[in-house]
Amino acid sequence: MTSINVPLGEQSYDVLVKAGALNGVGALLQRTLGDSTGRRVLLVADAAIAETHAERVAASLEEAGFAVSFASIEAVETNKTIEVLEALLETAAREHIDRSGAVVAVGGGIVGDLGGFLAASWLRGIPVLQVPTTLLAMVDASIGGKTGVNLPLPDGALGKNLVGAFWQPLAVVADPQTLVSLPRRERACGFAECIKHGVIADWPLLEELRSRAPDVLDGDIKACGSLVARCAAIKVNVVGVDVREETGPGGGVARAFLNLGHTFAHAIEPMHELGLKHGEAVAIGLVAAGACARQLGHWTQAESDELNATLEACGLPNSLPQPVDARRLLEHMGWDKKVRQGTLTIIVPTGRGQVDMLRGPDESLLLAGWQAVGASVR
Repeated sequence: MTSINVPLGEQSYDVLVKAGALNGVGALLQRTLGDSTGRRVLLVADAAIAETHAERVAASLEEAGFAVSFASIEAVETNKTIEVLEALLETAAREHIDRSGAVVAVGGGIVGDLGGFLAASWLRGIPVLQVPTTLLAMVDASIGGKTGVNLPLPDGALGKNLVGAFWQPLAVVADPQTLVSLPRRERACGFAECIKHGVIADWPLLEELRSRAPDVLDGDIKACGSLVARCAAIKVNVVGVDVREETGPGGGVARAFLNLGHTFAHAIEPMHELGLKHGEAVAIGLVAAGACARQLGHWTQAESDELNATLEACGLPNSLPQPVDARRLLEHMGWDKKVRQGTLTIIVPTGRGQVDMLRGPDESLLLAGWQAVGASVR
């Protein structure tokens, strides 16, 4: 077992990486909350694993003495909405979840974000335990306390994570065995966040990903566990320093660095005609950010080539599946939640394993990034 502490004072918690860990969720929650007598838990699960991984977690909770209520959702971006959150809140009321209770979120990033926001909102805040079952959620989404839902934009597209809260979990329990049952495409999507971690803080990780990708894509539990532990530690090192993205340029390590590629990704991910999953959109966003770095003189073609080789080895795209008007994408970027005082901020690489914030990037720079991934620039 690997245990990584997230040092946040009274809000500190551990990220536990262990094969078979699902069977110990109930005992862990009991140790964390104390006596389980009379405590009710709302287990929010991805419908795709409701009868498998989530059932194991429910059995573990009941064995530890918790009264468990169950809610499942189809884990798609169009369900990550205020309406679905409202339905979950009504379930919490109907099931009499009180302030002694907790939410346990079992699934990928969508379920974790919804379950976390539910916990942050219900009765002004009750505990949440994150049990990620996808590679993407294990290495990124479940760690750091970001929760939230999407909101429709004026043009009908979805604005990613525009409504939410920072709400730290009691713990994160990552069981690499759950990754075996994932579709190969989902395991590939998780690589995008791993590659991002390498670009911002651990460039040698890219070489390891290229060599270990076949094992992880094939569902090798040991390889998956090792990768999760290494990448989770990178994220912990960042969020432990900057909890709420409050560190600005020149302020050292900033949590905003974890947004590398995401400002581009959030502009294309909600576009149904592209059919992109989150990890695939992030992969394309990383290439666009790398193109910006080359334009600024921070990267050479060699760094971009290494990034592209890593994406290819991991089964991820490095360009848009079809051309899109870059000006439309610029408009979508203007709705990004990182816009402050009307000014967009993007993260760009400044070296191998180094990035920085760029406030108010020139339109020509953003267009160069989009053009590099196949957007049409008129």
